[in-house]
Amino acid sequence: MSQGNYDPRFSADPFRPQPTFGQPGFQQQPPKSNNTLWIILGSLGGGLLLMVLICCGVGYSMLRMPAASTAAKQPFNLAAIPVPAFPERGMPREIVPGVDLYSIRINGQVGGHYSTPGHGGTLFVYLPKGTHPAKSLPCVLITGAGTDLMQGVEFETIEDESEADEHLPYVKAGMAVVVYELDGNYSEDAEGEMDDVQMYKDFKASCAGMVNARNAFEFVLQKCPEVNPQQIFTAGHSSAGTAALLFAAHEPRLAGAVAYAPCSDVENFQPKLLVRVQSARMPGLIDFFCQSSPKTHHQKINCPVFLFSAEDDDVVEIKVTRAFEKLLKAHNNNVTLETVPSGDHYDSMIEDGIPKGVAWLKQRTGK
Repeated sequence: MSQGNYDPRFSADPFRPQPTFGQPGFQQQPPKSNNTLWIILGSLGGGLLLMVLICCGVGYSMLRMPAASTAAKQPFNLAAIPVPAFPERGMPREIVPGVDLYSIRINGQVGGHYSTPGHGGTLFVYLPKGTHPAKSLPCVLITGAGTDLMQGVEFETIEDESEADEHLPYVKAGMAVVVYELDGNYSEDAEGEMDDVQMYKDFKASCAGMVNARNAFEFVLQKCPEVNPQQIFTAGHSSAGTAALLFAAHEPRLAGAVAYAPCSDVENFQPKLLVRVQSARMPGLIDFFCQSSPKTHHQKINCPVFLFSAEDDDVVEIKVTRAFEKLLKAHNNNVTLETVPSGDHYDSMIEDGIPKGVAWLKQRTGK
């Protein structure tokens, strides 16, 4: 631009020397803001916040147990599954001095998977040695413990006292004991690996083993004339205690139920994230946990109940058993809870629980 092109009417003289710092007329210019940087930072922050909210929402959804359907609040329909034809007891063997043990295989089948639920498996019957008058012995029905409440249990054999430590105390107190298996105890997939989905389906089809418990009860009525049908009890530890309480809700002819450290609230026992993941593989799992929980059917448990728990049980917290006791006592006046300060989940049952349970049974049977 030449000086001759300058018009003072429209703008300042661009050729005039500008004042420098410290001279009159100098004006310091404010620093320019970096709007682009702030926009980028704001976008990143907003995106991060959105991701956190989404993750929190997904996490909450995964950790929150979905609600079971109304149908899951109903008892299992055991009458829809026929009772199998039972063989005779056969000959016993003396497992320990003074105790006879019979092994009865239903339909000659084992393996935990049957075309009709409960139409297979083995029953083990313990009797005090000797001849017993008809209807003279109380009886205790027991299944195996240690399951995850999504599958059954099998007794391949009972060879000696070490495999019968949860059964023999009742027999030595003058009672019959019938041990029953639960469908869904073992299955293999095409590659020979354990198929937990098939085990769940078999266990569910047997109504959480209630068909097996019903079969054991009916076997006693048909094939054990020594047993007093008015003195048949159900008992068990841990998951077997769950089965005992659940059977008490389904079989009004029971004389009572004994449960050591039972999982009475199946719905809230399993980690919720695990339930979410397993539900994608195991159809109807949420409803099944509800329907197979003693807590769901607590108002139908009207027989005498004996509960036992250790204060330091780290598998089933004692507060859960106390809450269940409170539920039962709201409508059942014959509920007993015995506790011990220590012994954890298993040792407390062996050392203190069973002796207390046997004493409770003897009081009720007059033995």
